[in-house]
Amino acid sequence: MSSTKMSLRDTIAPKSDQLNYDDLIGGPITVKITTLRAGDEQQPVIVETETTRPYKPCKSMRRVLISAWGDKGKDWIGQSMTLYGDPSVRFGGVEVGGIRISHLSGISEPLTVKLTTTRSKRADYTVLPIQPTKTTTTTQETE
Repeated sequence: MSSTKMSLRDTIAPKSDQLNYDDLIGGPITVKITTLRAGDEQQPVIVETETTRPYKPCKSMRRVLISAWGDKGKDWIGQSMTLYGDPSVRFGGVEVGGIRISHLSGISEPLTVKLTTTRSKRADYTVLPIQPTKTTTTTQETE
């Protein structure tokens, strides 16, 4: 493969059974949901997509998804979301990075949700609509 066409993103992918912050160092990705599964107590929702390892959204991102698409998992199937790595995500008081959602399909305008940032603080979190791609159709006339 020519070095001018080679993507090095695959060479830094962590060996894991789920999508991780490190997977998004190369930039955001947009994925389409194919299936939802129940997880465990720590990660109760497993979102399967067409193109990546499963995404296991944190509680805050599950709140965003429920605000956009409702609490019935079947309504999430076929929807798309843009995921990005946010280096400011904290866990245990330490910045460890995490996955956040920037855009969603199925919403027509920006959606703002109040999310808990610390035990006593809440902040607005806004996701934008995914703009539908314009498809060009051509018609052929037959003689």
